[in-house]
Amino acid sequence: MKKVIVIIVGLVILMGCAAHPTISPIPLKEDEVRTAITFSYENILPVFVYRKGISDVSDYGIRIGLPIYGSGIDYSHTVFQRGDFYDIINFAFSLTPNSSFDMTYYSVRTFPIKPGNALYSGFRAMYIPKGINGNESIRVGALLGLLISQKVGIELGYFHDLDKGQPIEKIVAMEPENDPRYPAITDFGFPSENSRLVGLSLQVSLSTAIFQKKK
Repeated sequence: MKKVIVIIVGLVILMGCAAHPTISPIPLKEDEVRTAITFSYENILPVFVYRKGISDVSDYGIRIGLPIYGSGIDYSHTVFQRGDFYDIINFAFSLTPNSSFDMTYYSVRTFPIKPGNALYSGFRAMYIPKGINGNESIRVGALLGLLISQKVGIELGYFHDLDKGQPIEKIVAMEPENDPRYPAITDFGFPSENSRLVGLSLQVSLSTAIFQKKK
């Protein structure tokens, strides 16, 4: 029983590394609703995602994590559209021990021949005002994403702390340096707000339509 409790506590702490929104690369119509379950490296346990269109160019999202980590809200607005190309800006807040604010600018390409498919890339600025070690972290980076048949979404990104994090030339080092002023590891051995691991984002999102029985 003790081992089970330790594992659960460990998962809860690991879930707090960071979190990011699960967007809809294809803009929602007014009052259109989409729901999904997102699995991510950052949160370990799945997060429920609810999105609703406010108008034909904007929508909002609510995320509910287990137990609460990974929860958050976000807002997306389409700032540019030309044919099959979209530019979308997103503002988000995520609740974790390293709670953060995100601002992301996405460039999206859709494919009318295969409706529901999209390919996108983006730039993200991320701000952690007070992380698990009590420090702040300002991160910037890029991401890539793919949406398949409006049912499966995959996103990969990395956001680097240019000031208090691992030197960028050492982000792939097997034994990273640890600045005592801004430790990358907490006293419990978990990634802090200044760790390079906090900058890594990998998520797979599954539409709840996948789990519904066909009539």
